[in-house]
Amino acid sequence: MDLIICVLGLLALIVEGIRCQGVYAPPSVRIIHSGHACNVEEERHTERVYTIREGETLELTCLVTGHPRPQIRWTKTAGSVSDRFQDSSVFNETLHIAKILRTQGGRYYCKAENGLGSPAIKSIRVDVYYLDDPVVTVHQSIGEAKEQFYYERTVFLRCVANSNPPVRYSWHRGREVLTQGSDKGVEIYEPFFTQQGETKILKLKNLRPQDYANYSCIASVRNVCGIPDRSVIFRLTNKTASPSIKLLVEDPIVVNPGQTVSLVCITTGGEPPPLLTWVSSNDSLPQRSVVKGGTLTLPAITSDEAGVYSCVASNNVGNPAKKSTTIVVRALKKGRFWITPDPYHNDDNIQIGREVKISCQVEATPPEELTFSWLKNGRALRSSERMVITQTDPDISPGTTNLDIIDLKFTDFGTYTCVAALKGGGIPEISIDVNISSTTVPPLFFSFLVPPNLTVPRGKSPLVAREGDTVELECLVSGKPKPIILWSRADKEAPMPDGSMQMESYDGVLRIVNVSREMTGSYRCQTSQYNGFNVKPREAVVELIVQYPPTVEPVYMEMRQGLGRPVVMTCRVLRAHPSRVLRFEWLLSNRLLHAGAFDAQRDETEYTIRSLNRDGWGEYTCNVINEAGAGKCTFQVTGEFHCSFEEEPICMFTQDKNDDFDWTRHSAATRDTKYTPNTGPSGDRSGSKQGFYMYIETSRPRKEGDQARLVSPFFNVAPKNPYGITNPPAYCFGFFYHMYGKHIGTLNAFLKQKGQTTSEGPAWSLSGNQGDRWKQAKVSIHPTASFQVVLEGIRGPGIEGDIAIDDVTLEEGECRDPPPNLSSKSLSTSSHIWLLCVTMVMTLLEGQR
Repeated sequence: MDLIICVLGLLALIVEGIRCQGVYAPPSVRIIHSGHACNVEEERHTERVYTIREGETLELTCLVTGHPRPQIRWTKTAGSVSDRFQDSSVFNETLHIAKILRTQGGRYYCKAENGLGSPAIKSIRVDVYYLDDPVVTVHQSIGEAKEQFYYERTVFLRCVANSNPPVRYSWHRGREVLTQGSDKGVEIYEPFFTQQGETKILKLKNLRPQDYANYSCIASVRNVCGIPDRSVIFRLTNKTASPSIKLLVEDPIVVNPGQTVSLVCITTGGEPPPLLTWVSSNDSLPQRSVVKGGTLTLPAITSDEAGVYSCVASNNVGNPAKKSTTIVVRALKKGRFWITPDPYHNDDNIQIGREVKISCQVEATPPEELTFSWLKNGRALRSSERMVITQTDPDISPGTTNLDIIDLKFTDFGTYTCVAALKGGGIPEISIDVNISSTTVPPLFFSFLVPPNLTVPRGKSPLVAREGDTVELECLVSGKPKPIILWSRADKEAPMPDGSMQMESYDGVLRIVNVSREMTGSYRCQTSQYNGFNVKPREAVVELIVQYPPTVEPVYMEMRQGLGRPVVMTCRVLRAHPSRVLRFEWLLSNRLLHAGAFDAQRDETEYTIRSLNRDGWGEYTCNVINEAGAGKCTFQVTGEFHCSFEEEPICMFTQDKNDDFDWTRHSAATRDTKYTPNTGPSGDRSGSKQGFYMYIETSRPRKEGDQARLVSPFFNVAPKNPYGITNPPAYCFGFFYHMYGKHIGTLNAFLKQKGQTTSEGPAWSLSGNQGDRWKQAKVSIHPTASFQVVLEGIRGPGIEGDIAIDDVTLEEGECRDPPPNLSSKSLSTSSHIWLLCVTMVMTLLEGQR
């Protein structure tokens, strides 16, 4: 009877164990490459080096696992923004760069994150190979330089070629190969590095007749990546000379916009004949510019095209010759005015009998041609004792004129016009009108401008918003004319939402889209000083309070516990605004378990399952709620662990980041075994070709001794009594393995407890070919803290060494029926009835294959 009960019980466990309880999984990532690689090699077991020729297409694919589906982002050199690639590629699994440039070489990172655990990051180094045409330059020794190269002068021929990898040079004179010691009049210096790249120098000591010849420099990277050699020829004669030029223009050249400007440059010496080029201080020549020989023509020139233009002559002999001129384009812009009511009184109003100053400012190019004139009611105004016009006051800003009206009278009412012009003519004048009129009732007091005033509307400060909202900070501004409002942070030295330190507003409203918690604080609105009264700026402050839901931990936790054991779940609040949390609620699926007010003295809430049963398995949610929303802790509570790798998250198993390569999830229906047909399983543990398992691929570039480690999620260890762990509980760790092939290495199982940096050694180990069938391993473990189990596959001496695993289980209690395995570190004695039971079950399973 015991035997029948045993068989039925084991079969029930097999059926029940098919399910894999893992639902969520943190991300994992690896990078594969395609495109036009010259070479791919491993470096320090942690990074691939991918070599590609400049101009070819780079394709890198980021293979990720994880649930929810991880978000992917590509960055270069740890996230540098200076080397941007196609924006459409940054968030895709495949990074595609057509016609790659040398500047795009470097380390590329693929980052995957889904909110579970730490982001997964892998990198691959891209090395771009290239070879430019070499350039030969000729120089005389210091102190001997003259217009020509005479006899008994020492000459240096320098060859430079930019390349990756480093270039190798060779020198030829005619058809003769020059080497060190082959000619007493020749010395060859070893390459050294300069700002232009690797340099090779040929020294000709005391020029001889035979030294006047054709010299060729050949640069080679030894056909790496199929890059051919490149060469250049330089002819050295007794007339060889450095370039000299002359610029047939004035300096500076002052022109009006719209004019056509021509710059002429001629050569006055140099052999070989120099090549003339034009450069500009604006980084590049204007698009509409025309270069013909030594003449540069700029049609219909604009103010943006003003700057320094240089003619450069080069023939690779000595230093290039350079002559420059400056083009100045006349311009008047940005006219503005302000009023100082009375420089001697702290009064913002204008009164009869007091002094008034009207200031007018413009930007002029060139500034020395700027002239001002003043009009009253359209008639020219001359400086007098009571109306003083100042243009050259050293205390005023450049480009500024002042009109001081002393002892203001009613007869001074009218329109005052400031007119700015340039002496050269051809540029439209700028005029600014200021209207002074009597609009006030008191006969001895009037105002032609209304001083600015700022107020914050009632109910607009403090302004309360929720994170992600669009908010409008508002200051009511009045005055005539209405001044521009400048917004800035008042509580700290921090940038505004657009990244600047100050933002302008013409209506007094600052609009912030998608407001974040970091934007909480004080904002200052302030009047600008121009186009109005020259008085102390008005300002007001608006308080912004951004509310956001509680941030809680853990966001997700998987908890496994034996039946009848207690489970304690704790949801902790890290931060929230408002910090006064209103309430909490615990749910199992969508069923409310417990709710209440959050204790203000604590930052956490707990829910306890006193005795776990199968009805208590499931997803528990704790919502912590304030006025802005809810933060959510999620706990996945299950019993014994069983994983058959049928789902992509692989039951929260992760790849060890410090091993040599990764385990691969596959089924017999998708795995390609045409290159290694004599190794690995033909189906999963149940015999299904559609079922999934994990295996190590031992084909190249894997080499003997390489390790792949698969790490389980953390399992909690709970005491059977409330006073802690006195006798460590026992767990039975089991799995099925397939070790078929003549090059099979080793499969190890480790126990890794929380806080441990190293393992004492495998709890289970097996090596060598075990035949083309699945076998089961079980081992008892006795952890004293939260723990993980690690399955390690080690590559054997050849490619027929694939090791597979499937149906991993963890049950509470000692293993009662471990299969025979001499390498197992923890075996328990079993009764004859259980050994017989196991034998019968295995026989039945074999009979079904």
